[in-house]
Amino acid sequence: MKILGAGMAGCLAALLIPGSTILEPMESIKIHQALLRFRSDRIGKALGIPFKKVIVHKGIWHNDKPVQLSPKYIIRYARKVSPQITARSIINLDPVERWIAPDDFHHQMLDMLQGRIVCQADIRGEICSDQIISTLPLFVVEELIYNTKNEIAKTYFDSIYVSKYKILDCDIHVTNYYTGTNTGVYRASISGSDLIIESTFKIGKNDIEIIRQSFGLDGIPIAPIIENFVQTIGKIHPIDEKLRKKRIYELTKNHGIYSLGRFATWRNIVMDDVYNDILRIKEWIHMSDYERIVK
Repeated sequence: MKILGAGMAGCLAALLIPGSTILEPMESIKIHQALLRFRSDRIGKALGIPFKKVIVHKGIWHNDKPVQLSPKYIIRYARKVSPQITARSIINLDPVERWIAPDDFHHQMLDMLQGRIVCQADIRGEICSDQIISTLPLFVVEELIYNTKNEIAKTYFDSIYVSKYKILDCDIHVTNYYTGTNTGVYRASISGSDLIIESTFKIGKNDIEIIRQSFGLDGIPIAPIIENFVQTIGKIHPIDEKLRKKRIYELTKNHGIYSLGRFATWRNIVMDDVYNDILRIKEWIHMSDYERIVK
């Protein structure tokens, strides 16, 4: 089995499918930098990597003050992160139980996959092989197969900037959503001692001060780990659901390509969903078309 892409989804698939090989089109692998929380510790147990159970508290910060959840701020947040007004993660501010992986989780997976990853791989030459799992963006795979350029696809995603800082003497798990127009930051989280800032624009000193104020970090030193790391495809915008499913189905039926992960299936999901999808794909690989329909 060949897996396209050495991101989080590709690495997880390779570790759960013995003997598989990852084909990474880039010269070097981009390490996941954005916020990463899990709904359970199933993935950690499957990989033998301990996860930490935490309670996450959330809030909304509008311009210069905290505000309560309301339809107004749900819509403001949606408009800030997408041209479409749809439900986003801000709609639920209740404290939630989550599981946290080690900071070097992606690195640990890559270490376990040494010798099974080929960088700068000729994806176009492999795309017609039998049974491939693709974690590449849906429109990228379609361009490779049909040898066409899909300019419209660029309207369905936005780049984001991720910055990470270390906070001294800190161990807490909280998130703020930013609905105001005075900053391009839309979400910031403290995960243990890491402050992770996600923004639609490059952040500057003023943004950092807003983050400090919103979390009550005034006067507390923070040290930069990465600043304004660009995630080219960060926020994805929904496409017609019937069309999305049809395109993914055609890739599998006509070309033996199983789509895996949020970009490949073009839907906002978390790693727990990816884990479930890997188990389904492992079943489907050995089924006939008839068996899939019956099941």
